[in-house]
Amino acid sequence: MSTPRDPLAVEVPETIDGLRVALQPAPALSASVAITFLASAGSGRDPPGLEGAARFTLESARAAAGPWRRVELARRLDRLGAAITTHFGPESSEVTVWGPADAWEGLLETLARVVLEPRFDPEDIVKVRREMAERQLRERTQPDQRAELELFHAIFPRGHPYRETGAGSPRSLERLDRERILRFHRRHYVASEAWVVMTSNVPSDRARRAIARAFRDLDRRARLNPVPVPPPRAHGPEVRVRISGLTDVQVKIGGPSLPRSDPEYPALELAHEILGGRPVLNRLFQNVREKHGLAYHASGDLESMVGGGYWTVDAGSAPKNWERTRDALRAEVARLAEHAPSCPELDLIRESAIGEIPLSLETTLEAHDLAVDLAYHRLPPDFWKTWPSVLRRVRPDEVRAAAQRGLDLERSRTIVVGAI
Repeated sequence: MSTPRDPLAVEVPETIDGLRVALQPAPALSASVAITFLASAGSGRDPPGLEGAARFTLESARAAAGPWRRVELARRLDRLGAAITTHFGPESSEVTVWGPADAWEGLLETLARVVLEPRFDPEDIVKVRREMAERQLRERTQPDQRAELELFHAIFPRGHPYRETGAGSPRSLERLDRERILRFHRRHYVASEAWVVMTSNVPSDRARRAIARAFRDLDRRARLNPVPVPPPRAHGPEVRVRISGLTDVQVKIGGPSLPRSDPEYPALELAHEILGGRPVLNRLFQNVREKHGLAYHASGDLESMVGGGYWTVDAGSAPKNWERTRDALRAEVARLAEHAPSCPELDLIRESAIGEIPLSLETTLEAHDLAVDLAYHRLPPDFWKTWPSVLRRVRPDEVRAAAQRGLDLERSRTIVVGAI
């Protein structure tokens, strides 16, 4: 009996005619496969005046491809026992197909057709335009989404790749027709900066040959220029947005942060987990919500990308409590930057974060997320095997120093949305 391969040992072979490939063994006893095409086609690459082009292209491409119209593609996926999902961000667009292990060749062919031959049928364009208009409406009227939109506009200047959510505006949405979407697709769905990530128990040589065949028509000649990342804005006044008809208030504080490649990232990741990232254990949950009862929810987020990043803390409160909630959020951020966490607190958070890795190996999709993250950030193939030892070397004073740089209140903005 052969020994199962380790899902944390991701193979990153030489490029296939310029296309980067990452091959990850599926978890033991896995009966499924997951394959992702990752393109440098996020909202940061939207052409001026055509904001929303990247998301529009991604969502239209997944609808119908090659010989399959929308219904036919849905039936094909149903026969394969498969699903297609997408993930979208400022720097990248991802298309993932997932299904039974013995259908992997059909899944790979389906993914390749979606990436290389999207139909962009008129009825699908109409449907996606309607869905994006609904997304724009939610961003204007839902407190959490409105707060995020206002925060991005407050901390990132015009032209910054992280400023927009990718939903576009009513005016840009109207300008996005089939010709403009096709042009964006041809320019950005190319081998340059792209990856194919496959989690399966298919032998590596066979997987590489199959990927080469499936993506043989991908443009290998086009080259994408780096997306410029202007400096963020300086500290500014609090932004308050009143939305009638609501009964609560959303408070969000955030600012620019460090890229994943920064040497202080491991300490910053632990600082984020202590502050608001680790469920139930984090300080915002323990103090703002549980101890003082100021908020319905309280948590934080850290997005460290290739070009830069941002951090946020947020809470939802009753109208009478929003000012105290805001002050409590700011106090917790300041406390982490001023005082190193105790060794017991750091150890508890650290071991909880490390313990999450083996749990991610229980399913193909969760293990696959680790491999996609590795490819996106161009991390070493053994990154997830060595990551626990990296985290265990971080000292409390390094957490405090990283919080000073990566969770900097002096460069933050405060957004208050709702019944104020």
